[in-house]
Amino acid sequence: MRVRTLLAGAITFATVGAFASPAFADPTGSKNAFPVHADCDNGQSIDVVVNSANGQGKGVQDKNVAVFTPAHVIGTNEIFHPTTLDLTFTSTSPEGTDVQTQFATRPNQTGSVTCDIFAMQEFPGGSFSLSGTVVGWIS
Repeated sequence: MRVRTLLAGAITFATVGAFASPAFADPTGSKNAFPVHADCDNGQSIDVVVNSANGQGKGVQDKNVAVFTPAHVIGTNEIFHPTTLDLTFTSTSPEGTDVQTQFATRPNQTGSVTCDIFAMQEFPGGSFSLSGTVVGWIS
């Protein structure tokens, strides 16, 4: 009888442990994830991933897009919150190259960290790159 009780307790404990494990999100695996490398003035070199606010690619003229989408610092629970963006976007295709720039500052907020960023993604027939400077804070 005692062996059955111990066995039942062990099975219950193992089952609860399996279902009560912590949840881990993988921001790099989402549909619109864009990984970016950043070298920051606080001495950190970090890899982050940005998940587009709406995934529509309509740019800052569309007021439904969050210009200042936070970036998840890969491998940590930290978030980079941008307050100023000075970016250059370059896309290449068989039709040619398109370069666009964006400068934006979040009103009434300042950042304590300045990072130089670069990222590139290739796709069939072309590529997309992002480079520039981002000011923000890490939480």
